[in-house]
Formats: sequence, structure tokens, C-alpha cells
Amino acid sequence: MVSIKDIAKSLGVSTATVSKALNNKIGVSKEIRLRVLNKAKELGYITNNLARGMKTSKTFTIGVLISDITNPFFSEVILSMERVLYAKKYNLIICNVGENSEREREYLELLVSKKVDGIIAAPTADGQNMSVYRNLIRHGMKIVLFDRLISKIETDFVVIDNKAAIYDVVRYLAKMGHRKIGVIYGIESSYTGCERLKGFREAVKDLGLESHEEWIKSGYFMESESHKCALDILKEKERPTAMIATNDFTTLGIMRAAKEIGLKIPRDLSVIGFDDLEWMSIYSPPITTISQPTDVIGMSAATLLLDRIENNDTRRPRHVILKATLIERESVSKIQTRNV
Repeated sequence: MVSIKDIAKSLGVSTATVSKALNNKIGVSKEIRLRVLNKAKELGYITNNLARGMKTSKTFTIGVLISDITNPFFSEVILSMERVLYAKKYNLIICNVGENSEREREYLELLVSKKVDGIIAAPTADGQNMSVYRNLIRHGMKIVLFDRLISKIETDFVVIDNKAAIYDVVRYLAKMGHRKIGVIYGIESSYTGCERLKGFREAVKDLGLESHEEWIKSGYFMESESHKCALDILKEKERPTAMIATNDFTTLGIMRAAKEIGLKIPRDLSVIGFDDLEWMSIYSPPITTISQPTDVIGMSAATLLLDRIENNDTRRPRHVILKATLIERESVSKIQTRNV
């Protein structure tokens, strides 16, 4: 492990100076502090509380990091994880990071200081803590990622084929006669947001549909932002005949915007949701949506982690990529046009 002495030696300063800089104490200039922090990051230094916390014995405790505890998707996945882990007498510590990379780092330090046996994480969208995850894995922490990935991190993960899910939806709308399709995507810097947007763009191009950049907006996976974006799109002089959501909050934002403008679904606007929440099947009209296998995602992530912990599994990282399902209901109308 990289030590304070290593940093001090590489910079030609004392260990006391490095310690003050790392712990944000007085007595160090801004320039020296910045040099120390940059060198620490370059060398892969793990802060003291992380180093002290690396486990020495089993605690039967698992940490779970998610970006938004209010999102039903994460609640359902955690419920499935808990079923698997509870059967093996493991406890869960659930950390809601709220897309805040600083909070994510603090929670990772907390989990390691609690000597958890492993971590299941849906990382923040910006990927700022890539070096932290990499160092933890390097020093023996068992980590499984789900829903989102971090590039260049070699570890087990469980995701859906996000690009294929949206591609299939666009193809379905095209078969229903729609050539003018809009989308409210999520956070483009996140794995899910990026892949879903790629699927939309590729499908529009491959199927020869109309391409309008003003119909493609980021709602940041939030209802309020998605609502604003949908209003902007639907108030255009020329608007799409169909809108695609990329998570459950986005679905609500689009539908609220359509209602405010006075558009009837699916007569005036076809809508395809994302995630099959209970209300979608009883809404009038019932919402056509993309369903993620939340139970399989949770169980798979928990099982992969248990294999690493209990069986001392040293095989190469395993990648589980699941298929989402399009559930056809009544929120998409058929447009009589030429074949596409």
C-alpha cells in the first residue's frame, strides 16, 4: 500500500507536511496542499480510515450503495438482495448517496471502517470515485456493481442491456407507424443514461425515422426536470407523435406535461414508460412500458458477492447482462402510414 512516506519522498517534503495537507490542517500552503493531493491520487494512496478499516475477520455485514432511495427500482432490487443475503445470515447497511460523489466516498470509507465483508454498489453518475473502488478491489474488498458500471473497473457486475431495450422500443413504435419520436433520457455521464440514449439514436438512424435534436432532452432521471423537458418538446409547433421515458420518474414527468397541455394519451400522444410500477397497469389508459427484471438483478448481485466471500472465488470477474421486456398495453396508438 502507498504510504505517506512514499508521497513525501516523491515530492521531497516531510511526512508531517504530507499529513497536514491530506488532513486539511493549517501550516501548509495552498500550492503544496494541491501538489500533495495530486501526487496521492496519482500513486493510489488510500486514506488512513480506509487503510485501517480493511477487514481482518468476517462480520456478516454487506454494504449497499444506491443513488436514490426514493426510486422504486432500487427498493425492489434491494428487497431481492435481502432475501438472498438474509438466508445466509448477512445484514445490510444501505447507503443513499444521492448522486453526490463526495458522499459516496464518505460512505465507502464508513463501510470499510465497519469492516463489511463486501459491497454491492450502483455508483454515482460522474464516476469520480473510480480510484477509490479500484484501490478497495486491489486490497481485497469484494465488490459487485449493479445497474451502473464504472469504466476500467474489473469486478463482477449485473446490468440490463440498456441499449437494446430502447432500440426495441423505437422499433416497436416504428411498426406502429410512428416516425416522429422523442425521448427524455437520464444522466448522460451515467452508464444507464448513456446506453439508453445510444439505443435511441442508433434505432432512429437504422430505421430511417425523422431526427429532431429538439425532441431529445435530459431529464436527469428526475420527475421535475423531465416534466420541464417534456413541456418544451410538446409545446413545439411540430411535436413528436410518441415519447419514450427512460425511468419511472421520467414517465411521470412526460405524462404530467401531456395532461397540462391537454393532450390525450394515446389519441394525441403515445407514451412508453420505463420500469413497470404497479400504477402503470391500472392507470387509464394502462401504460405500455419497459420492465426490468429487478428480482433477478438483486438475486444475481447478491449471489455473485456471496460466491466471492464464502467460496473465496478467485475467477475472473463475471458479467451478467439481462434482457428487459416490453409490456404492451394501451398507451400507444397505431398510425396509418406507409410501411417503415
